[in-house]
Amino acid sequence: MGRARAARPLSPMADPFSYMAPAAGAAFDFKEQGSRFLARLAPCASPEEAALHLEGLKRRYHDATHACWAWRCGWGKRLRERCGDAGEPSGTAGPPILRALQDVEASDASLVVVRYFGGTKLGTGGLARAYRDAARGVIAASILVPRVLTSTLYCEMPYGAQGAFRHLAEKRGVRLSAESFGEEWAVEAAVPLASLQDFEARLVELKEAWKGGVRWKLK
Repeated sequence: MGRARAARPLSPMADPFSYMAPAAGAAFDFKEQGSRFLARLAPCASPEEAALHLEGLKRRYHDATHACWAWRCGWGKRLRERCGDAGEPSGTAGPPILRALQDVEASDASLVVVRYFGGTKLGTGGLARAYRDAARGVIAASILVPRVLTSTLYCEMPYGAQGAFRHLAEKRGVRLSAESFGEEWAVEAAVPLASLQDFEARLVELKEAWKGGVRWKLK
């Protein structure tokens, strides 16, 4: 698979609580001095899915000269990213592909650029630009959607507290699911990490108003 390169830290400008991810696969092809570059972007939730994406393209384009790649999964402290030059001169293929993903703060993405050599050597600078342009082209052709990091709280409370809880959740972008209706109302709440501290502070106030009847824990 070529030489793998470790992740770099998130840019100081990167949002630690949200990122962009491809909604579906995308393709972009172009030629540079006779060489063909076929860029393919796919969603991936794990390094294993990225490996399957790469292997599938290597089988499909088995007669290609190179299949260079980069992937990113997760975000924040859980971000993992790697890239490989796949036989091209060191640093001319994998890193430019990876940087194209980093520049748009994209993750959960596998990006492969397949090259068919056209007979004219591009030099290291030309190769790096061609792989960069191929990666940027497929990203521009794709649909990227925002993903917000969340924590899940399991909450229980009297039915009378339900309205106030729902109001708090709606104002802070909290998604509710898995509701159950027994002696008390129970619900799972997916809370955006950016709002977690404030949301829990409001829950403390609600708990005090209901004399300890509102309870929650992180799942």
